[in-house]
Amino acid sequence: MGKRIKKIAYVRCRGGSPLLDGIDKSALPADCQAIREMYPEGIASCRFGCLGGGSCVAACRLGAISIKGGGPPAVDENQCVGCGLCVRACPQKLIELINPLANIQPACSSQDPGKDARAFCANSCIACGICEKNCPADAVHVIGNHAVIDQEKCIRCGMCAVKCPRGAIRDAYGIMTD
Repeated sequence: MGKRIKKIAYVRCRGGSPLLDGIDKSALPADCQAIREMYPEGIASCRFGCLGGGSCVAACRLGAISIKGGGPPAVDENQCVGCGLCVRACPQKLIELINPLANIQPACSSQDPGKDARAFCANSCIACGICEKNCPADAVHVIGNHAVIDQEKCIRCGMCAVKCPRGAIRDAYGIMTD
């Protein structure tokens, strides 16, 4: 039996969606579930994005996840041990444990149709299918209005990330150049 590969947390949201009118981020609780209960339809134009309450940060016992500048959480892949506490803490289901070698990853979880996603968020996947058309391994498909990569088929060439007009597919850990 081979050596087990350590998985690490990855956040499927880059932010970029403006807050809805009347939402004061500084007045929100520091708990994503509480924010979700207060605003079931979300606090930003994209209802699928990060709520920014920091539940994932609070859940991480190693300080491997942080929120800076009001953006979505960032994971320090060198500190993350793949325990999954942040995954369980995120009510939006935006954090997933992935194999760090699977560095080409979609960074958007929006399920809105492309036209709406474009209007709601500067960093959204618009379901255009350019990633599908340019993947030489047939590993990328638009499912539920956002890109999904079959990591078993992916050859890590990065063509989908290079061709994505919105930067919604990214090099998760800086292995490729941005």
